[in-house]
Amino acid sequence: MLRPKKHITRQKIKEDKFVTETLKAAEWMKGNQTRLAAGAVAALVAAVVIWGYVSARQEAEKEASLLTLQGGYALDIGNLELARDYLVEAVERFGRTPSAGRATLMLGHLYFRLGAVDTSRSYYELFLDKYAREKPLRASARAGVAACMEQVGDYEGAGRAYEQAAYDYRDHPKAAHYLMQAGRSYRLDGQALQAMAVYERIKDEYPEMAEADRAAIELAQLARQGG
Repeated sequence: MLRPKKHITRQKIKEDKFVTETLKAAEWMKGNQTRLAAGAVAALVAAVVIWGYVSARQEAEKEASLLTLQGGYALDIGNLELARDYLVEAVERFGRTPSAGRATLMLGHLYFRLGAVDTSRSYYELFLDKYAREKPLRASARAGVAACMEQVGDYEGAGRAYEQAAYDYRDHPKAAHYLMQAGRSYRLDGQALQAMAVYERIKDEYPEMAEADRAAIELAQLARQGG
């Protein structure tokens, strides 16, 4: 007597295929145990290296932060020499950390107070090149560069740098202050029309600020002088 033919379903085909592929995978794993073990070791080593790198960065930031805080405190009490020692150490030893960036900016301020304008500007520019991620600090560095330019008589350059600082800080009321500095620099350079344009910006963009009243006064004076 003939046996009835079995009906092979699609599900059965999938199950047989799964079993076949599983057996193949098991056979491959059995024949490649050494390679798999090496891969596991490599992954473990990579994880350890990454963890060590992160830990080292965190430790470096802690030390840089402490040095920067100490430097800031010394700067506040007027001990510029001690402040310089702390801040330079933070920059030289931990230059890749965020705190080293803040120390770099503070060194720009410090050297400006010491009258070392070229050195001050070099630190401000180093900050802008390497660390300038936060807009307020970037604006402060640009204003520092502008102040250094003023000291050597480059008033036009100072005006542009102050305008850049205002742009970086455009969402903050201090932008109006930077624009006032820009207007003053242009006036010192004899560029009355450029100064007037900046003062008009202050009146239009920051009408509620005290700088708007000052800008109106400056505009009136320039108008009396014939522009």
